[in-house]
Amino acid sequence: MAYLLLLHQKMSLKRKVNKLTLEQTSIGTRKDRITKRIENVQKAYARKQSKLEAQAKQMTSMTNSIMNNRMMAMSQAYRMVDANYFLMTETAPCYDEEYVRLYKEMTEAQKQGTDSQAFKDAQKAFQDYMQNDDFKTRMQQAQSAATQYNNQIAIQKQWQQQMMSTFTTNVNDQVSIWLEAQTQALEDEEEMALAPLNEEDTQIDIEQASNEAQLSYAQSRLESIESALQSQTQEAPKFGA
Repeated sequence: MAYLLLLHQKMSLKRKVNKLTLEQTSIGTRKDRITKRIENVQKAYARKQSKLEAQAKQMTSMTNSIMNNRMMAMSQAYRMVDANYFLMTETAPCYDEEYVRLYKEMTEAQKQGTDSQAFKDAQKAFQDYMQNDDFKTRMQQAQSAATQYNNQIAIQKQWQQQMMSTFTTNVNDQVSIWLEAQTQALEDEEEMALAPLNEEDTQIDIEQASNEAQLSYAQSRLESIESALQSQTQEAPKFGA
């Protein structure tokens, strides 16, 4: 009778072990699927984050490029001058018509070669004129005007540079603030999207652990019963021996 009871328990446990093993396979499949879904969501939000960072980088680069171009244009606009600028500019108070005429004649004569008599004569006339006391006075005035002009240009240029630098810094700071806010919003959205998946994943883990424990216990019981059946088989009297 005991043997039949053990045999019944063995068959029942074998069915249970088979059932739990099948469930464990099913749970493993569900675990793989939920893991894949979680990974897909994470990858999708990682791509969104990369796009945000690329957009922020583009805005920063665009601002820096615009400011660099303006800096180059400003450098051209705020060029330093020498005394010749005030001697040869008609609207300047130091303009010297004779100085301009002699300079142009020397420049034209130079085209014939620096060894030509025309160039030597024009050069001598130009140099003699520069020794004139009236010209020396105008030259001093032109040099003073150039110094004053260059100082003003330097101040204006420095002020413009500071303005552009401040503007660039402010824009880049605003881009950083925007990126931080967008990143936080994206992280919150991702957390909400992952919440039900993570909850399902946790439930599967709990179910898997419980099933593993039941399977382990059932297998252990099955082994014990099989051992007991084997012992009873060996101890049973053998007729006709």
